[in-house]
Amino acid sequence: MNYRIWSGLLLLAGSYAQLLFPRRLFSHPGYLLYGYPVVAGNLLAISTTLFTLGVIVTAEGVCERFDAPSLWRLATSGTWLPLRVLAAAAVAGLSMEVPAQWLARLWYYPYWTAWFYGLVVVPGFAFFWASIAESYLAVKAVLDAATTARSGSAPGRVEPVVYHCLGVLSVVLVGGAAWGYARWYAARGGYAFAVSGPVRSAPPFGYALVAFVGLWFAAEWVLHRRGLPSLVGGALHGYRVPPVALVGSALLLSVVTESQNAVHHYWVYAHLPGGRVRPFGVPLSLYAAWPLQYVVFLMVAGLLVPDLARLFWRRGVLSYSRPAM
Repeated sequence: MNYRIWSGLLLLAGSYAQLLFPRRLFSHPGYLLYGYPVVAGNLLAISTTLFTLGVIVTAEGVCERFDAPSLWRLATSGTWLPLRVLAAAAVAGLSMEVPAQWLARLWYYPYWTAWFYGLVVVPGFAFFWASIAESYLAVKAVLDAATTARSGSAPGRVEPVVYHCLGVLSVVLVGGAAWGYARWYAARGGYAFAVSGPVRSAPPFGYALVAFVGLWFAAEWVLHRRGLPSLVGGALHGYRVPPVALVGSALLLSVVTESQNAVHHYWVYAHLPGGRVRPFGVPLSLYAAWPLQYVVFLMVAGLLVPDLARLFWRRGVLSYSRPAM
């Protein structure tokens, strides 16, 4: 344990302060500013900020504990890297929000208004992306330390064939999802933007899954063409830690995140398939989709900043300066 881990855990504990406030404060918010519930909305925003920051700081502490590379160390190792990483985080965040919320309408934000959403969506998702990346890197650091490096060999003729198939599939899947969304909305009179409240109907859940998988395969193909590491590329060469770290970090963070959100519902899920088993009021299908969210977040960011691709998909080797956090 180090001071970063302790600080992160304290921030995580502080995020649960929302439980100390009366439920009526959130179920019947009082003071509104152009439709935005100032007290309830700000309390939950502070709680979410503390939670996200707690994940980031704790993960940084874990990476430091195992002397592994981290997002903070990478981002502060170059003059323009902080801005580039920030831009990549925002684009990666929107790559999930657009197909899943704007088009598939899988969730909405009951405390927000359209104008408030416009103010916070880009910085908010960049911040959320950082917690996803850091949680993955923390689990990866632990697994890298616990496993022995193997000298993987190139899989011969298999690799070009795999990536050729991924490139073709990416076009088919992304194009199919776009066609499905366009056809669905055209049959219902056109698209309507809805982020702060429920809607009666939404496109099939499968469209979002197809779009995400298509984005993943497209990112894999582009990274391969650029000679950069990737999730599939590492697995083909014998590096199995990233897939395990993805699933492990996604399961851990999803349970903690959804359990906290289940109290006052800062966001509400809708139109998700699932049976009667709903941990914390959320269908199991959502928890199964969390690892795919990690894949898209990390792959898209790696496309924009090659150093991120190396950080995410290669065995951790600390090779740059370590400025104070």
